[in-house]
Amino acid sequence: MLRKILSTTGIRALNAFAGILILYMATNELGKESWGIAGIILLDITLILLVIELMAGSGLVYFSSRYSLSSLMKIAYGWMALVIGSAGFVFGILSFFPKLYHIVIPAGYGLHILILSLLNALHGFNMNVLLGKKKIAAFNGLFLLQFCLQLLAFAVFLYIGNLKDERSFVYALYVSYLIPAMIGWLLIVRFFKPENNPQEKASPKTILNYGSMTQLSSIAHMINKRLSYYFLKSLTGLGSVGIYTSGVQLTEGLRLIGQSISLVQFSEISNSNDRAASARLSVMLLKFSVVLTSLALIVLIAIPREIFERVFSKEFGDIKIVILSLAPGVIALAANTIFSHYFSGTGQPRYNLIASLTGLAVTVPSLIVLVPLYGLVGAGISASLAYTAAVVYQGILFKKQTHLGMKSLIITRHDIHLFRKAISRKK
Repeated sequence: MLRKILSTTGIRALNAFAGILILYMATNELGKESWGIAGIILLDITLILLVIELMAGSGLVYFSSRYSLSSLMKIAYGWMALVIGSAGFVFGILSFFPKLYHIVIPAGYGLHILILSLLNALHGFNMNVLLGKKKIAAFNGLFLLQFCLQLLAFAVFLYIGNLKDERSFVYALYVSYLIPAMIGWLLIVRFFKPENNPQEKASPKTILNYGSMTQLSSIAHMINKRLSYYFLKSLTGLGSVGIYTSGVQLTEGLRLIGQSISLVQFSEISNSNDRAASARLSVMLLKFSVVLTSLALIVLIAIPREIFERVFSKEFGDIKIVILSLAPGVIALAANTIFSHYFSGTGQPRYNLIASLTGLAVTVPSLIVLVPLYGLVGAGISASLAYTAAVVYQGILFKKQTHLGMKSLIITRHDIHLFRKAISRKK
């Protein structure tokens, strides 16, 4: 298990590094308005994908070893077509309200958003099947290929094609989605052979029942994280979106710590029937997730504004204040990841949905009040308030279920011993 965790963590770390290189090129070559447009495009694609993943998402990991892949493919592909078609219809309706339309969809990019969403969904289908078939090396290889192609293509369009606007990023997305989708299909096609493919057919109801609670939670969580983009665009302009996107990207890189730790947690508790042991392990990992994330955040905050201006250009000096306003939320997300995996691993994903909805209930009014008053800082404070509200709900519920007191949050030698034991276990 440790080898798989380290391999997956290493790939994620490379992904984060590639993201920083893309951010460096974008901030120095595109300018904040073009980078803001790119951020809105990527957000629109992400929101469409979240709906697609209700029927063509992580549930495929579970079902790909239990049901006929041909039946899963028909359901997934049919749902993709339905969602993309529905999104196109919504875009068409919004076009009758130009001001609203251009807040949500950058001018001239509606069709691109739909096509890129479909390509990404096809790539995601292949990735989930590989994961369900325990082909971790192939899964990680495709993931590595995808972000390497995005980085390389972006550089080519920027420096060789001399496209110094958001088109270079959009065209790079085409390359990074299309090629891995084609290669992924070649990797999974052998699983459609009868000897490698269970013949029991899946039903849409079965897939929806399995994935709906988790996916609805993801949708609410994503809206919590990204609704501010639309508010900033409508109230302060695309330049603010570009700066805010950059600050968010840098702080989200710190989530690698909590996500890597939660891999250990989820692996352990999803295979355990001992709820008390799962709670103790989660508390121990919660401590390390929060402490390590806090230390990394302190380092990021300590970087002077002048360094951000030198690396990302003077237009992006306000990245510093975005990071500061998001800082409490980054710590809250470190705890959120652990709590979420505890509730999912113990068969209680509905509580994660309630937590995300709690955060959303804070997000909307706080954005309405804070963004007009404080702009970028208001958006960051709103995000921090929303994440904190979600974690407070999860923490209260966790304490109620486990009866663990505040003293349990103090790191002890026993915690260190258990942590080492958990990550070094072979199975």
